[in-house]
Amino acid sequence: MRREPGLRPWVAIVAATGGVLLAPGLAGAAIPGRTESPVHWEYFQDFCGVGVDWDTGWVPSGSDVQIRVQFRIACEFESELDGKGVLVWPPATQLFFQGNPRGGDFSQAIGVFFDARIRWDIDTPIGDSRGEMPIPYVPHIDIGCLDRGMQFTPFLLSGNPDRPAHLLCQVPRFLVFSYDILDLVLPEISAFASVNIKIYLSIDLHSYLQGNKIVVSEHEQEILEEYGRAFVYPRGSPMLNLTAQYFADLSHQMIVTIHPEVEFEVLGFDFGFDIIDVGIPIPEMSDQWVYDPQELTFYFPDIEAAPELNFGRTQVGRPRMKRFAVENVGFQDLELYARTGLPFGVDPRLGDPEEPPITVPAPGLEDIIVSFDPDGEGTARGVLRFETNDPDEPWVDVRLIGEATYEDVGEYTDPDDCEGDECFTGGGWASTGCGCRAGGASSAGPLAVALAALAAVLLGRRRRPD
Repeated sequence: MRREPGLRPWVAIVAATGGVLLAPGLAGAAIPGRTESPVHWEYFQDFCGVGVDWDTGWVPSGSDVQIRVQFRIACEFESELDGKGVLVWPPATQLFFQGNPRGGDFSQAIGVFFDARIRWDIDTPIGDSRGEMPIPYVPHIDIGCLDRGMQFTPFLLSGNPDRPAHLLCQVPRFLVFSYDILDLVLPEISAFASVNIKIYLSIDLHSYLQGNKIVVSEHEQEILEEYGRAFVYPRGSPMLNLTAQYFADLSHQMIVTIHPEVEFEVLGFDFGFDIIDVGIPIPEMSDQWVYDPQELTFYFPDIEAAPELNFGRTQVGRPRMKRFAVENVGFQDLELYARTGLPFGVDPRLGDPEEPPITVPAPGLEDIIVSFDPDGEGTARGVLRFETNDPDEPWVDVRLIGEATYEDVGEYTDPDDCEGDECFTGGGWASTGCGCRAGGASSAGPLAVALAALAAVLLGRRRRPD
């Protein structure tokens, strides 16, 4: 996108002799462009976000037999986001992010660790019994729905119908363990007594992940909404590197309920208690996840063209045609339309928005056939305008100049001159819309009429040899 002197964003020029006004409205809007770069963000957290050690205390209060349960919760959370950054233009070059369908994953794994003790102070037919001891073999529990994930479409910003990603875990009461501790408590009465303890657990857990923002390195702009846009500036290069960082909020709401049950029976006397619910509302946990910055690379087309095309001395009545080279030195296909005004001409189809634009591969070069057909003596000036999909040169104007004379100037022999079929050795379009005046309007005789007919084709799409 190196700008040659004299290539301007837009101009309005009146040709000096037989000229026309080439106004911006005639050139139309620049050709829309789009380029993409994949992006992948991931985040892992191996803690719950708040204190996760709890103690029920001795329950039930005032009972002859009580238990105390201590437990700890261990957490792992992970998220992966796959999508792409998309640059579009015109009128300005704007960046937005588009998630791959079901390209987001949010998963969790939570374990519960228990310690439990029992104490008693009871009167039995054979005397008082009191004591305290740990309850052995209390397990580490991995609950099925606490190890799971879900998929969604990133990036969970405001406006995304999948926002927030929600993991729901509702575990109804289930038996953690059942243990007969008679031999450890009162071995001397095991023949006529039974002691059994059971602990049940229920869990209600909701985990939420939602996008907060994407911050791009270009002036630290923040994208707060799904498909929200930031402005970027290619800076004249066919390649743009920038970084983007994703921010999300993770929150949990959890209630753990312990249901201890003790059966303590001696000679038909029941010293136990039924299930007592010990609900433990865990404070809401909230964390901000800051994902590592990711680098995105975008590639563009890049037009290069000479700032001027000079036809030199041209005989009135003998249209002159020249090849004008347009080069793409970028990394993506260059698309363009071409327009000019009398006494200069190009194939009208090159400027017709109903026709597909010319495509110049990357890297590559194409020749545009431009004609000069003056109807009177003098210096003519004009503009050849290219409308492109180059993001920082959407319009390129090339100065056209020619010196018209009634004198016989002989053959046109400049290296870029061409005549008739010679203009189309690369396989161009045949056209009757060259922008030249009809033969009958010329005073140059039958030869000029024949030459004007041959000059009717203005686009020679010839690739230069490598």
